[in-house]
Amino acid sequence: MNLKNFISAFLLAAFILNASMPAAAQVSESSDVFFDKVEILVSSGEKVKEKSVRLRFLQDEMQIETTADKKIFKTFKYADIKDAEYSYTKKPRWKTGVGLGAASLLFPPLILIAIPIGFSKHRRHWLTVRTGDDYAVLKLSKRNRKLILPAFETKSGINISGNGDDK
Repeated sequence: MNLKNFISAFLLAAFILNASMPAAAQVSESSDVFFDKVEILVSSGEKVKEKSVRLRFLQDEMQIETTADKKIFKTFKYADIKDAEYSYTKKPRWKTGVGLGAASLLFPPLILIAIPIGFSKHRRHWLTVRTGDDYAVLKLSKRNRKLILPAFETKSGINISGNGDDK
């Protein structure tokens, strides 16, 4: 194979790979950043469901918008966020379970979230965001986590704690 054919094959392969990879984030004119392919854990009676959402990092707040009906599901003002934690585990980290155990005494449905997550067979990328009175447990895809985590830290000014594969 000569150099001309090699370069042509390389460019064609690069074009095909680039065209097949979806954009993980979209940036609007006002520097707001949006991420698709994120799921939030939602308590529904005695069950915990994963709901497909769009994560939006705006000027002053993070919004979680449902993918199905495009409605704002949750809003977190950056100034109100107390903690953000990343983990790459079978279940999201809950600050060694103490926080969840204490919170479940005040809000019993929280325990229903912890139990089903423990039966997950695969390791996942999790981002848990907490304020004084609310929280969100987000499941990130392995592709978008490398963009979402720094976007969160940049927009919110909050360092994400936790551990996992090359956060």
